[in-house]
Amino acid sequence: MNKRKIYGTALSVVIAFTAGCSGNGETAQSTDNKSNSTVMITTARPLGGDTKFINGEDINNNIHNTWAKKTLGIEFKDLWNSADQTAYQTKLRLSLATQDKLPDVFIVQDTNLVADLIQSGKVKDIQKDLDTYASDRLKKLYTDNSSVLNQVKSDGKLMGLPILSAGDSTNPVLWVRQDWLDKLKLQAPTTIKEFEQVMDAFTKQDPDGNGKNDTIGFSFAARNGFSNWMSDSSFIFGAYTGKLIPGTWQLDKDGIMKYGSVQPGIKDGLGKLREWFAKGYLDPEVGAIDEMKATESFVQGKSGMIVAPYWANGWPLGDVKKSAPNALVRAYTLPTGEGGKTARYTGSLNEDRVMMFSKDFKNMDKFFLYMDKIYDNQFGTGEFKDGYFEGYDYAMVDGKPIYDPKKFPKPHDDVIDPVKYSMFWNTPKIPFKESKDFDYVYNGGQPETNAQKVIASGDKEAIRAGALNFKMKASNAPNEFLGAPTKTMRSNQDSLKTMELMTFIKIIYGEEPLDKFDTFVADWKSKGGDQIQKEVNDWYSSVKK
Repeated sequence: MNKRKIYGTALSVVIAFTAGCSGNGETAQSTDNKSNSTVMITTARPLGGDTKFINGEDINNNIHNTWAKKTLGIEFKDLWNSADQTAYQTKLRLSLATQDKLPDVFIVQDTNLVADLIQSGKVKDIQKDLDTYASDRLKKLYTDNSSVLNQVKSDGKLMGLPILSAGDSTNPVLWVRQDWLDKLKLQAPTTIKEFEQVMDAFTKQDPDGNGKNDTIGFSFAARNGFSNWMSDSSFIFGAYTGKLIPGTWQLDKDGIMKYGSVQPGIKDGLGKLREWFAKGYLDPEVGAIDEMKATESFVQGKSGMIVAPYWANGWPLGDVKKSAPNALVRAYTLPTGEGGKTARYTGSLNEDRVMMFSKDFKNMDKFFLYMDKIYDNQFGTGEFKDGYFEGYDYAMVDGKPIYDPKKFPKPHDDVIDPVKYSMFWNTPKIPFKESKDFDYVYNGGQPETNAQKVIASGDKEAIRAGALNFKMKASNAPNEFLGAPTKTMRSNQDSLKTMELMTFIKIIYGEEPLDKFDTFVADWKSKGGDQIQKEVNDWYSSVKK
């Protein structure tokens, strides 16, 4: 299942349509700039189950398309729709291979395909268009988050436009069974040492009171790695490195891009997990379970702690009440190492979504006008400041916007998000603005913007968790290699990753000695790792220019 779809849907449940972030004093480009003529822009998209319609509409005939044609003089036409992301990317690849016409504007979520499209000569360099047609506030967004453009830079050209995300939607916080803490008269852990003490109590002192030895201290997933959007364990390694975490490339203090999994401090993190596994604090199948499977022990009331996104108390963690109706789940900051060392998994600034443009597309002025208008929602300006379309994602009641569709004058059960009909598929974001709003509301700020009002009306623990996420922003450890897989990655990456996961899991299980890590590092370097590091740094040097 696509993790972006999972956490996007879950976040909508938690905050019930964040309708916009606070403005910066700028207004959108005036629609007076549009010409009297209508232009057609072709696109394509997958139609997932979270795209819902009302009033007899469909993807070609809906309120968004009607608005764009009437207000901006843009008529949208889908060249094709696919059932899911896999089918969509396959169709794009097929179009590229068979010389079929590409849509004017389309999204790509595959770094290899991005690279192939750039090399094909079928997509255009948009740097001049961005400089000429983008509004000042759009230019500032991309200037402030310029690193995201690295993935589409080639020979000094800008071959696409990454769609900005919240930046920290999947950043984890520590979720704890507060009722277990209270029963055992424990405080929430703030350090790795205290974390271990709580795990010991949750494992050995029968916190659920059923008289059985059937609880564990901490749930996490290792099947797909140790830096995960759900059921994460990256913070354990971050407590020893202070920056580098497994599975990511980051700029070290010496200005060199380095791969986290082979750095000093990772061995210490593995040693600690090895100790915890031997003591029974962890799921006995931790190396075989994925991100969602790892949540089951927590949801089933058998685990006392899990590290998951700030919105996860609604879904999936809220399901713990099905097995333990009196469960109380509370959010805390992640435990740190000696001297406050900390680092954690961090989502992408654009969720890997890149907008690309056919080399024959002539209406870039219209595209940037359209994009700026869609951003009215996030800036809290213009006609989308309260939401996109009344009766869909919001309704006015007694002169105020409300966001619970069941309370609309004409109620409906499902969340209707009309921005899913747009070329962007979801609302493009102002990075980190959402978590800043959570922090503002949690600390007693009077809600002023629509987004802040939506947050203030939501679940109190979600507000607290969102504020904690913002508080921990300095610990973010994003993957800073944004290019397509390098030559040696394409030939060696799979085998290197398999070697890494198998070595780490066997060390944790006690099937290999801890010093096996040193052998792994040497093997990684000699079997292509050193060459990959050179290629990654060559890429970084090229985009810096």
